[in-house]
Amino acid sequence: MSEKTDLLVTEEGGAMTVTLNRPDRLNTLTWPMVARLDELVSQANRDPGVKVFVLAGAGRGFCAGHDLGAMGDGDALSEKWKDNPIWFEPEQVAARMIEDSQIFISLFRMNKPTIAVMRGPAAGSGLALATACDLRIVSETAYFKTSYATAGRCGEPGSAYLLQRLVGPAKAREFMLLDEKIDAQTALAYGLANKVFADDVLDAEAAKIVAKFASGPGMSYAGIKRNLNAAERLSFEDTVSSEAAGNARASMSHDGKEAGMAFMEKRAPAFRGY
Repeated sequence: MSEKTDLLVTEEGGAMTVTLNRPDRLNTLTWPMVARLDELVSQANRDPGVKVFVLAGAGRGFCAGHDLGAMGDGDALSEKWKDNPIWFEPEQVAARMIEDSQIFISLFRMNKPTIAVMRGPAAGSGLALATACDLRIVSETAYFKTSYATAGRCGEPGSAYLLQRLVGPAKAREFMLLDEKIDAQTALAYGLANKVFADDVLDAEAAKIVAKFASGPGMSYAGIKRNLNAAERLSFEDTVSSEAAGNARASMSHDGKEAGMAFMEKRAPAFRGY
C-alpha cells in the first residue's frame, strides 16, 4: 500500500480525522507514515478551521506499533538498517528514535483537543500515540499493551512519561514491566481509557464528543490544555498565576463574552473559537 493511502485524511465540521489505514497489518507504522502524521498534526494545529483532531485506525485494530519488517519502506537509512542493524552506533539509533518520536510531542503539545478512537490493539508506539492524545474513546474490543519488554526494548521515547501521568507510577511500572494485555474495562478503571462503548456504537458516540469540541470555545480549550500541562512542572503559586493570566485573556475573547451574554439571555452560546 502506498504512503498516500496509509493515512486517510478527512476534514468535516471543524474536525480533522486521520485514519491509520493498514488494516491487514493492524495499522502498524512505517517511518514515512510517522513523518506524514507529524506534518498533519502540525497542519491541524495551525489551521483555524480545525477545532479538534481525531486519530483512528481502520479495521479491527487501532495501531499495533511499528512495522519492524518494513522499517521505513524504502527509506535509505532504513534499508541499511535491515541489512545490518549492528552497523549503527547507539547514538545513531537514539537520534533516529528521537526524530521518529516527534509525533508524540506534537500530539501532546497540540493546542486543540485530540481524541483517539480505538478498536482492538494499541501496542508499543500505538499505545504511545493513544496516550499522547487528550481522550481515548474505545470499543469493548480495545486492549492496550506496552510490548516493550517482550520486544527487548525499554520503551518508545516519551512512553514512560505519557503512561505514568495517566495511570500513576505504580500502575505504569506494572504495565511496562509485566507487559500484560490490558482490556478496555481495566483501562477505564485506571484512567487509560476515558469512555468505553459497544463496538457497534463506538463511531456514533465518538462523533458526539467530536461535535462538542468542534462547536466549543477553542480558546478556552487551548488554555485548559496549557494550564494542565504547565501544572505538571510549575509550583502551585506559579500555576495560579498562569491560570489567572489565561482566564483574563479568555474572558476578553469573543467566546468569553459570548458565554456571558448567552447565560444572561438564557440561550445556547454560539462559539467561534477565538
